[in-house]
Amino acid sequence: MEQNTLKKLRLLIPGIIAVIIGTYYYFIITDKSFAEIEFEEYSIPLLIAIAFGTLFYLTDIRFLITNFSHKKIDLNIKNHMIKLHTKSLTDEQKQFLYKNNRLKSGVFYNIIDNDESLKKKQINVFFNGLIWTSTADLVLISFFFSIVFLVSIMIFKEAANSLLMGSFILILISLISLVSHILAFLKHIKLSNEQIEYIETHHINRVDEIIDGMVNNI
Repeated sequence: MEQNTLKKLRLLIPGIIAVIIGTYYYFIITDKSFAEIEFEEYSIPLLIAIAFGTLFYLTDIRFLITNFSHKKIDLNIKNHMIKLHTKSLTDEQKQFLYKNNRLKSGVFYNIIDNDESLKKKQINVFFNGLIWTSTADLVLISFFFSIVFLVSIMIFKEAANSLLMGSFILILISLISLVSHILAFLKHIKLSNEQIEYIETHHINRVDEIIDGMVNNI
């Protein structure tokens, strides 16, 4: 999986989730079945999915869930890159390296981009990253729609039982997705550590070279 593909999927998946749940909501309040939807109506959900996904991306609401784990993943990489450096560093030099993602982008990804074996490992990281963000999306969207379903009970009283059941299902999905998100986070740490171990074995001199070049420019 390439990074551009990953970006496109991260844009589309929230929209697809919203359309699926929104369609389920539509079935309940209109008392329609799937068979009753005409084929020409399918062009609209795609546009809605793109629009919702774009809004989701621009508001960066996903960050409500991913913020904590994203910081932990970044810090894990940065800490290991510092430890791999074989020479002593002053506190000022360490502070400089931790800023502006120098250790992550300038060292970690720099080495990955120039090693074919690490590039192959990166495919698994990208795929797991997609699961990590998609489960975060599912947590937020499912929880949001569960509230919509509950509020709708006061408006569509004839569909109260179905809406209540739908809300319960969505809350359950949200909780399962949260657990899955945590597992994906732990998996991401594991995959990152595997890359770091490879760097330690095959590119330890390159780590020294890059970091020395950075701190010498302070």
